Amino acid sequence: MLKHGFETLKLHRIELGVYDFNPCAQHVYEKVGFVKEGVCRDVLLWDGKYQSSITMSMLEDEWFAKYKKG
Repeated sequence: MLKHGFETLKLHRIELGVYDFNPCAQHVYEKVGFVKEGVCRDVLLWDGKYQSSITMSMLEDEWFAKYKKG
């Protein structure tokens, strides 16, 4: 999906949001190259507790540096 976005569609930036109760997903996104940008606090009431949303993004130069070496 990222390859299609950056190489075919020529996007400059791809972003996503992940809730703070999902650290496994956060880890996977960081591992593929997404960078944490910020937190929107208490945006979701889940099982009686407010949860925050973490915004992450990847820029085209980060994609090409990580996946198009040499």
